[in-house]
Amino acid sequence: MIEFAEQIYKILKDYQCDYENRKFEINVEHIIKWASQFDDDAEFVLSELLHFLPGVYISKEKAKSFLRERLLEIQEFYNYKTMNELVLNTHFFDVQKKYKSQSEILNIVDEILQTEYMINYKDHVDKPKTNFIYFDDLLATGGTVYGDLSNWLASKDEDDIENYKSILNKSKTLAVSLFCYHQLGFGNMEYRLMKQFDDKIRNRLIIGHNYKIENQVKWSEQKLNCMYPTKEQSTSSLEYLAKLEIPYENKSVSAFRPSNMPKEETFFSNADNRIRLENIFLEKGIELLNKVQKDSPDTRKRPLGDTVRSHKTFGTGTLFFTWRNISNTCPLVFWWDVPGHNWIPLFCLKNRGMY
Repeated sequence: MIEFAEQIYKILKDYQCDYENRKFEINVEHIIKWASQFDDDAEFVLSELLHFLPGVYISKEKAKSFLRERLLEIQEFYNYKTMNELVLNTHFFDVQKKYKSQSEILNIVDEILQTEYMINYKDHVDKPKTNFIYFDDLLATGGTVYGDLSNWLASKDEDDIENYKSILNKSKTLAVSLFCYHQLGFGNMEYRLMKQFDDKIRNRLIIGHNYKIENQVKWSEQKLNCMYPTKEQSTSSLEYLAKLEIPYENKSVSAFRPSNMPKEETFFSNADNRIRLENIFLEKGIELLNKVQKDSPDTRKRPLGDTVRSHKTFGTGTLFFTWRNISNTCPLVFWWDVPGHNWIPLFCLKNRGMY
């Protein structure tokens, strides 16, 4: 088990490296303490985590590399001869709260532009722009990105024209740059924008991404590179799901994946180990939620991570992590840290309540 923990540490060692107030640091001892909470399954949990972790953890250096490549892609896409031309004609959205991911990503973008191109994009923010780019790390349920984009699309520019009309007539462009997105969440976000504005918005929205989570169980060719359990569950898990009180339930989203999906297991070490790990995290997550002592607990909190309230599921099941923080749509076992619950999370969080 120590060998697995040492290899995991090599991957995660820069987690929250630039955050001074973290509750604990990632080290081998901490990783073993976290795993030991799974009792006889501890070594299995670490071995399976190590199998997929290298492909789904974005270190700060990797983030810089991705953003550097994205800027060059954007420059080429918009056919600007220099990065300076791109910056002069492009607005980078800065609408999230300062402790959220967008601000930290923009800091890296700013660093790249200043050190490698001698450009400070903040010097040009008040000048008229043609291109509008929204940076974020992860689109999971799609709620945050939808809210920010819909507010901008509905607002008017200096000529008293709604931005969505300028997008439709191609006098402006709108792009989203992500490290990762969920297909289901992205589809929901896209659908809501189309319903609110115009179906053609779908063809005007430009998307750049580094990693895609395929979680549309209605589509046959899906990797399901997330946690999405089958119907074969323990009595306690099925009882938990049955008791979920979901107002305005969206029945188009299934709580279970078909037992024959994915057709070929490429994310976990094998199909049996996928099922085993999904069930371990699911049952432990239910155990943690059962400790919540509130009259009205947050119904978005599910054992496999936060999700849309109308989805009667076990959670989003995100398995994607960055150096700065992890999404609350990841399984609870990774981040749950509530006094009195006797659980040590693998990743400590910043600027987020538990429930």
